[in-house]
Amino acid sequence: MSRAAVVVWLAAGCGATARSSSAYRDATLKVIAVKDPVIKACYDQVLASTPAASGVVTVTFAIEPGSGKLTGAKLDPTRTSAPDAVGQCVLSSLADLMLSPADPNRGEGTWMWSFTAPPPRS
Repeated sequence: MSRAAVVVWLAAGCGATARSSSAYRDATLKVIAVKDPVIKACYDQVLASTPAASGVVTVTFAIEPGSGKLTGAKLDPTRTSAPDAVGQCVLSSLADLMLSPADPNRGEGTWMWSFTAPPPRS
């Protein structure tokens, strides 16, 4: 499993000092990376019943200003090729994420995970 930030951008805000776009992306990466073991464990469960399950999962989401809560996570069907069960693993793992400290600006993100099934055992 690998992941990459495709896009993270900020909506203009005012008030407290805000992160730069690259700092916002890096902070979001750290928050999402915490869930890698959960996503991997869920993917391993999918592999147990579907050994060839592989592909890409692309998720769009927002990070709310002030609270840092990741909201509105949804699969991008035009850029998701993995089985739905794998996509649901990713979505369910993102449910309780929060950027801390929160930023005064709203963030919009698109993240992509690639899943490759292990070769069949001989």
